[in-house]
Amino acid sequence: MSDENEYGVCPFNSGHRIVMFRMPAHVLKCRKNYRGPPLEVCEYNATHFVPMGTMSEHLQECRAYHRFNQATYNKMAEKSIRQDA
Repeated sequence: MSDENEYGVCPFNSGHRIVMFRMPAHVLKCRKNYRGPPLEVCEYNATHFVPMGTMSEHLQECRAYHRFNQATYNKMAEKSIRQDA
């Protein structure tokens, strides 16, 4: 299945299943009506909203966080190799 056909669950209403490429627009609309407990936004994916105080647990599973760290590591390793050459 391609990325554009993957579905996600709205962080503000678990009854909403949204095609992932539409999630950012949906979150902006749905957030206005949210009346639940306060949520934090993930620094690595603005469509990830998690309950306050659970960000460290979220980051352990967050693919965007792991992709960012891997890309950062790869850039640092490449830079180090160039400097050593």
